[in-house]
Parts: sequence; C-alpha cells; structure tokens
Amino acid sequence: MGLVGHVVGGAVFGLTARFYQLGILRRPMLSNPAGHVACMGVFAGAGYFWWQATLHMRGLLAEKEAQLRLRREIQQKTGEVILEQALGQTPSSEAS
Repeated sequence: MGLVGHVVGGAVFGLTARFYQLGILRRPMLSNPAGHVACMGVFAGAGYFWWQATLHMRGLLAEKEAQLRLRREIQQKTGEVILEQALGQTPSSEAS
C-alpha cells in the first residue's frame, strides 16, 4: 500500500474512532466537527509515519538479505575448499 493508502486509511480510522467515542458518550455524531477534523488529522499523520517506518523496515530487510546472501556464498566457497582438502584434492587438479 502506498503513501496515499496509508494516509487515507489513517484518516478513516481516525474518523471511525471519533464516531465510536461520540457513541460511547451518547452524543450526536456530527457534534463539534472540529474534533472530527482533529482526529482525522492526527491519525492521517500516524498513517504517514507508519508508511515511513514501513519503507525503513523494507530497506533494513533488503540490506540484511544482501548480507546473508554474501555470508552464505562465502560459507559455501569455504566449505568446498575444506572438502577438497579433506579428500586430498587441490583446486588446480580439478581444472586439468
């Protein structure tokens, strides 16, 4: 989900939370419209920051995945060399 989805989703959640709050208080749903706008703004801001956090987490995961791939490649090469040494073969004898 993109930036717009996160912000709009946060705003809709804020409006829903405001309606729930007014329902609990048994007040008219459309009383004090500034409160509706404030809740929508706060939760839209939370949606924006959640979107930023999602991007940051994806970047960290991609970085960690690259590190793991490199580590596995090094371990595989090291394991092949150890196996060749254990079998008494040298890398140059395989090329012949």
